[in-house]
This record gives sequence, C-alpha cells and structure tokens, in this order.
Amino acid sequence: MKTFKLYMIRHGITQGNLEGKYIGSTDLPLCEQGREEIETLVDTCEYPHVQKVYCSPLKRAVETADIIYPDTFLQKVDALKEYDFGVFENQSLEQLKEDAAFQEWMEGDMDTAPPQGESKEQFQKRLEFGINQIFMDMMQNDITSAALITHGGVIAALLAAYGLPQRGELEWQTESGKGYTVMTYTQLWMRDQFFEVYDPIPYSTLEDGFSSIQEYSFWDVEEQNEEIE
Repeated sequence: MKTFKLYMIRHGITQGNLEGKYIGSTDLPLCEQGREEIETLVDTCEYPHVQKVYCSPLKRAVETADIIYPDTFLQKVDALKEYDFGVFENQSLEQLKEDAAFQEWMEGDMDTAPPQGESKEQFQKRLEFGINQIFMDMMQNDITSAALITHGGVIAALLAAYGLPQRGELEWQTESGKGYTVMTYTQLWMRDQFFEVYDPIPYSTLEDGFSSIQEYSFWDVEEQNEEIE
C-alpha cells in the first residue's frame, strides 16, 4: 500500500506576531527574531527529507521554506494562506475590543465575516480546496514525501477537519517552525477525506545519532476509520 506523508510546518514569527496583532492576509516578512529561531531549529534539530515543498504564498511562509528547505522545489498554494481578518488586519485585541463590528464577529457563527474579510465557512472551503490540490498532485506525480509550510490557523483548521485522532482546533496549536506529520493513502483520502496525524516535527536529534521518531502502524488508521464509519 503506497502512503503519502505531508509534513505541516508553521512559519516563523513576524513583527506583527510580536506585537500581538491580527496578521492574516497582511503580507509581512519574518522579523529578525523569527528568522533566527528557524535557523536555530535547522541547526539543532532534524527536518525530514522531502521531494517537494508546498507553501503559502505569503512572505513569512516562503522565507521559512527557503531556510528549512533551500534546495527543494517549492510550489505556492494560494488556497492555503492565512485567514483574512478584513478591516481587523494589523490591529491588536486592545485596539479592537470596543469595536462593535469586532464584537459581532467574535460572537458570530460560521457565516459571520469581518468587514471586507472572509467567514470561517469560506476559510474552511478554501482550505479544503487547497489540501485536496496538494494530495492530488502528490498522488498523480508519485510524491510520497512533501512539506507544507503554512500558518498556525491553517494547520489547526486542517488537522481538526481531516485528522485522526479527531481533536478540536485549540488542541492542534503549533509553535513557529514546528508542526506535525500527516499520512494518508489513496483510498483513505479519496473515500473518506482523512489522514492520520502522528510525529511532531522537527525531530530532536539524540546523542546516538537517531531521531525521536515514534513507531506507527497503518492498522491504527483502518481501526479509527471503521469507528468513524
């Protein structure tokens, strides 16, 4: 059974992140601290080898990809950029907490969108298109190992929607430069639209030269899949 592994990795931080602002569609580069943190992870930990890198088109993701995988072919995936906060972009919670439109959005449902932004439902549909685009490309071109450099909100939403074990978005929060390994195979994705989430990445390199990679069984996927059915 041919399997397809995708390593989902969150980009490094920006100045907007340090200032606690809503940075979604705002196209900020990595700040100096963000770049240094990613470079330190590359020097002290191990990122898995991949055949291809998929990436959000925003600068902070592309720059992170260039640091982690400088010599690997990169394909930008527009559908996997961060949530668009509309008029709330580049503002902090402190600046917005008295804004009636902000309060309405915070208390709204999946259909509620920030002014000039997108709703959670629109965001989820966009991500569905993007992740399917990646897996179809991997399956059609025999790419069995790839990385996706994207945003924390994107990773959490994807894992909550399609990941096994099933968990809420808040349980799939990731730190900068870190993420998870996901695995699927043709039947599991095409029939059920699920993938298994396992090994956190990057791997911590141990003194004996081996990495802290957990053992994993394909049977676990089938058993969890049958329970869902």
